[in-house]
Amino acid sequence: MPIKFLPCRETPPSLGKKVAIVGAGPAGLAAAGTLICKGYEVHVYDNQPEPGGMLIFAIPEFRIPKDGVRESVRSLADAGVVFHQGVNVGKDVKVDELLGKYDAVIIATGTWEGRRLKIPGEDLPGVYNALDWIIRYMKYKLGYAEVSPPPLQGRVAIIGAGLTAVDIAELAKLDFDATPIIVYRRPIGISPAKFMVKHLEKIGVEFIECAQPVAVLGEGKAEKLRLIKTKPTKSRREHVEYIPGSEFEIEVDAVVPAIGLHATPPHSLKSLGVEFNPNGTIKVDENNMTNVPGLFAAGDVAQGPSNIGLAMKSGKKAAEGVHRYLTGSGA
Repeated sequence: MPIKFLPCRETPPSLGKKVAIVGAGPAGLAAAGTLICKGYEVHVYDNQPEPGGMLIFAIPEFRIPKDGVRESVRSLADAGVVFHQGVNVGKDVKVDELLGKYDAVIIATGTWEGRRLKIPGEDLPGVYNALDWIIRYMKYKLGYAEVSPPPLQGRVAIIGAGLTAVDIAELAKLDFDATPIIVYRRPIGISPAKFMVKHLEKIGVEFIECAQPVAVLGEGKAEKLRLIKTKPTKSRREHVEYIPGSEFEIEVDAVVPAIGLHATPPHSLKSLGVEFNPNGTIKVDENNMTNVPGLFAAGDVAQGPSNIGLAMKSGKKAAEGVHRYLTGSGA
């Protein structure tokens, strides 16, 4: 069933007010749908070649069919939402310019930067950040890039057990006939991937649980991964403890860290004095507004990495906050 961004069948008369949304991922698109259905003129600015964000460019076709996403985006365009693609807000246009042109602005730029392992050997050839690799892969598959990313062949160690790690493992096996090895610092049974374990094992994915990478080794390229065993935890909130003297090595042909994402707000927000949380997300109030009047934030850039449903919920909440701000009404 396709994701629905437009909650109404018909749009109401115009309120005579304009809202800009920065980011065309699930949060931004959900916000656009909510606002167009309240009578606002809505413009979406995005630096990718087509709307959809990570739904298009960071999740494989077998997980999220692209035709369904595009159909939902077309419904927004048909309702009157105006899309400005290939625009880098912060570089091509500044946020303060948008604030001067529109009655309110929602930042929904997500988390487009993968976390680093911060271990020796991480910069060796054959080590690929999961998000960077899968974006290049999807753009090549969709015809937006002429060159494919390096193939994931042989023994591919994937660090982490989240949804991106699962996608990389499945792509490595199905597209390149690799031997994917998911390495997780906790028991696999408490990982986000726990519901996929049987399927992944069936297609040939291997697992190493309760182990943390400490170094990538190799002469000129990644050849081995040094790991240290960790004490099992009962939840993902517990602190991970290493087991002294338990280091071991596995042979690898590639290493793909998939250990989380950083928020990626427009750089020009700093010059506006926008407040941030310690983890780099944008600080917002109960209406998803920042400390700058008329400037809102939604989705992962405000709440940290989450999932499609939570991102869309945040986008709708921000849109409702905009409506209250501009009209003084909660309707």
